[in-house]
Amino acid sequence: MDDKLDEVIKRYPVIVKSKRRIRGAVLLDTDKGIYMAKAYTSSMKRLLFEEKVKKALINAGYNDVDYAVENIDGGLLTDDGNGNKWLVKRWYNGTECDIKDIKKVVLASSNMAVIHKLMVIGDRDMEMPSARAGKSDLESIFWRHNREIKKVHNYIRGKKQKNEMEICLLNSYRNFSEQGSMAEEFLKESGYGSLYSEALEKGTVLHGSYNYHNIIVSDGRIVTTNFEKADIGLQIIDLYDFIRKVMEKNAWNMEMGIEAIEAYRKERELGEREQKVFYALLLYPEKYWKLVNFYYNGKKSWMSSKNYEKLKRICSQEQERHKFLKELKRLLI
Repeated sequence: MDDKLDEVIKRYPVIVKSKRRIRGAVLLDTDKGIYMAKAYTSSMKRLLFEEKVKKALINAGYNDVDYAVENIDGGLLTDDGNGNKWLVKRWYNGTECDIKDIKKVVLASSNMAVIHKLMVIGDRDMEMPSARAGKSDLESIFWRHNREIKKVHNYIRGKKQKNEMEICLLNSYRNFSEQGSMAEEFLKESGYGSLYSEALEKGTVLHGSYNYHNIIVSDGRIVTTNFEKADIGLQIIDLYDFIRKVMEKNAWNMEMGIEAIEAYRKERELGEREQKVFYALLLYPEKYWKLVNFYYNGKKSWMSSKNYEKLKRICSQEQERHKFLKELKRLLI
């Protein structure tokens, strides 16, 4: 592997001082800064789309992204002689965003709004990837997940012997089931369909994986990386994914959540329909559905202690989650 990587590096106009392995890649300290080299397995179409998004950001003055570096032949990918393609990207010294630190969470949320305003690439000269990251049919997803929750509830209720997790799922079913139904109805009334159609028409791009792994804090600024799941769709889904994960990690700390949302809204105003979709997404009990899904598709004869602990945790956080959702509804709706 090292020999093959050395051959790849020779195809770039840099002098490597040192290199070290990180998760799924190799960091290169060069005479022109930090770079990352990694094996690339996706399509060229996918890569060109990602780089088009980053180019739009750079052209607008936002330079803190992990853009691909061309080799000496002007290509974005380099063959290692063994049939493997390698991608070399600009990288940065720094640390992953600490989502326990309210200042860094607020900074990351504000940064998200900044890149969202710039990530609009709606031209017809380039074929766009499908909107898988944009959860294009949220109404169908909510409906299907609600049916799955009910199906599992009926299955467990019919069992003669129930383990601790199954009892906990039964006891928490009514609360989460009601939330799922309310979110489904709220989404239907939100104007989601027209909002999504407009996003496709304008070519608005969401990052698709805006989480602490892909947000680097470097010298007090935010660097946005790993656009592998970027796609055309509703950008509000990025904010939902980020806020939900932050809130779950911080026991639904209302102050942190509201400050992060307000930091986003200060940079990018949310329309009425976006606010309603955002609220519906946070109202939906996604974590509960995931645990129900893991349970039903796993071995029924064996209880996962890890998932049981997760279930108890989300149930214990419900009071604070309800308070946050109540305040969010007052703020947005």
